[in-house]
Amino acid sequence: MKPWIKTFYCSMAVFALAAAGNRAPAAAEDAVRMETVVVTGTRTEQAVQEVPAHVTVIDEETIENANAENVPDLLRSEAAVVVRDLYGNGKTAQVDLRGFGETGPYNTLVLVDGRRVNEIDLSGVDWTQIPLDQIERIEIVRGAGSVLYGDNASGGVINIITRTPDKGFNAAVGGSGGSYGRAKGWARAGGGTERLATLLSASYESMNGYRENGYLRTRDVGAKVAYDATDSLSFNLSGAYHSDDYGLPGPLTEEAYALDRRQANAPDDGAKNTDQYLKLDTRIDFGALGYLAADLGYRYRDTDEAFVSYTFSAERKLDTWSFTPRYVLEKPLFSRPNTLIAGADFYRAEMDLDTLYGAPPAPSSRSNVSRDSYGFYLNNDLFVLDNLILSLGARREAVEYDMKQEDLTGYLAPLDDTVDDHEYAYSAGLTYLYQGESSVFARANRSFRFPLTDELVVYDFYLGTININPDLHPQRGDHLEAGIRHFITRDIEANLTIFQAKIKEEIFFNKDTYTNENHPETLHRGLELGAKARVLKHLTLYGNYTYEKATFEKDPYEGRDIPAVPRHRGNLGFRLQDFITGMVFSADYNYVGESYAISDQANAFPKQGSYYTVNARLSYTWNNLKTFVGVNNLTNQDYSEYVVIGGFPTAPNYYPAPDRNYIFGVEWAF
Repeated sequence: MKPWIKTFYCSMAVFALAAAGNRAPAAAEDAVRMETVVVTGTRTEQAVQEVPAHVTVIDEETIENANAENVPDLLRSEAAVVVRDLYGNGKTAQVDLRGFGETGPYNTLVLVDGRRVNEIDLSGVDWTQIPLDQIERIEIVRGAGSVLYGDNASGGVINIITRTPDKGFNAAVGGSGGSYGRAKGWARAGGGTERLATLLSASYESMNGYRENGYLRTRDVGAKVAYDATDSLSFNLSGAYHSDDYGLPGPLTEEAYALDRRQANAPDDGAKNTDQYLKLDTRIDFGALGYLAADLGYRYRDTDEAFVSYTFSAERKLDTWSFTPRYVLEKPLFSRPNTLIAGADFYRAEMDLDTLYGAPPAPSSRSNVSRDSYGFYLNNDLFVLDNLILSLGARREAVEYDMKQEDLTGYLAPLDDTVDDHEYAYSAGLTYLYQGESSVFARANRSFRFPLTDELVVYDFYLGTININPDLHPQRGDHLEAGIRHFITRDIEANLTIFQAKIKEEIFFNKDTYTNENHPETLHRGLELGAKARVLKHLTLYGNYTYEKATFEKDPYEGRDIPAVPRHRGNLGFRLQDFITGMVFSADYNYVGESYAISDQANAFPKQGSYYTVNARLSYTWNNLKTFVGVNNLTNQDYSEYVVIGGFPTAPNYYPAPDRNYIFGVEWAF
């Protein structure tokens, strides 16, 4: 038996003994705990213990007490999450859920209030589009979510949920500053009546960055309007505007890194971006016949990049329309509680891309790409017993690409082609509820990922053609997992999850052929362990550990590790609250184990070393005034979260992470 499997069974035995020895009446638990409800696990409200998956919630209190400057900073402390921030400001961060390495950002689905924000090309998720002051909570569902959400959800789903309007008037203003010229100001105000409520927020942030040419300037405005027209008809209108400009200092060779890790390889490269969306959510209640919810959304994104160091620039404009209706029926089946959800997801994205080469720059190519996807799904949760839930779901999704590209230099023949494909997913799970909010689950899933538009295109400079790669296929995965979430007492909880994912045709970039290819089979296996305990009146301890082994199972890299997937990952922390009335002191330790550099599928280079950071924060609240001060990377570690093999000659290239840095601020709520 494999050692990690033995560890799982031993841990499960310990949990079972703890459950038997610490059983408390469910009514007593309910009297002292408020049930945690999530929406991401089933696309409708459900108690977290009823979801057959490893789910965690970063709530408002945690966000307020975290020493975080952006969303990726919040995610670093979560189990099974690896963050690789290229420039240390969150703008170009990559978030990898359950160990896909370089393609982690494309196998992790990111939502904002249920709205997909993954791009159709390789540009990835823009994590600065929603500032922290606008966020109410973040829900993380680990494991395949393809049945409910379709493409990109092979590793899991992260749903960022923004603040909602409240009745009565409320407002807050604040500001913060810190190392590397960081300065931020924000304000929000809202209120309403029984039927109508609004919320408006705005912020501006500026920083010079840890490295030369690592600056970032962001501007954000967001608004929400909630209107209950009748007891059975409601509308929610939300929208936001985001703009930024930032530097792109580029990677450093090993020699340059050792000489001066703060220098810029590309001192003049930079980009600017605007991102805006509008979304209308409608819900119609039919009483005993359930309810119909439909979300209609539009997003426009405009990005200009100037790589002066390569005499190259790009201008990208992307329009995305979405329509996601779903019907939810909560009605007994065979006299047992039952929830059925049937829905459809329609997305259309169209992108215009112009590239320019030379000095002065001249247009070199022009592309128009559209991607349409249609997904239909069913999911059903049935209480087969009072404390046993059977979850079954299925999805079919089709995608169609229309690709046009013209080489304005006349060297390459133009591309004008279409390609379509389809995939299916399923999910089957069992959840056993016991002792209040404790639960055990097991489930099997099938996932899929369609290629991104950039991954499909192949340039043949010998034949002088641009083509769609006929050999690149959708990625498919078969997933198994089981876990337990146990409350030893009302103040001590722990969780354990074991998982395995066999991925067929996993998509990755081959640096030797400069094309995106399918690897025949990969295997991802791991274990996630976490605990949280309020050990004293004012002291809470928490921590988690993740073990993952991700390997290529067939040639050409059989037996080798998937790059950028650390075997070991851990977090330990504590929060000391109200030891002096209004004062909170928290600190955490994050560890990321060694792994091979990105693009080193052959494991030909030495592993990149492990690293750790220690962060601390002290805050004080007096009436409506809150102040805080914090320090990140307290022990001043030198490390790089992102290391890639490339260049001529081929060698590691480093993106240094910030050294010790400080943040402080104040907020007044009224």
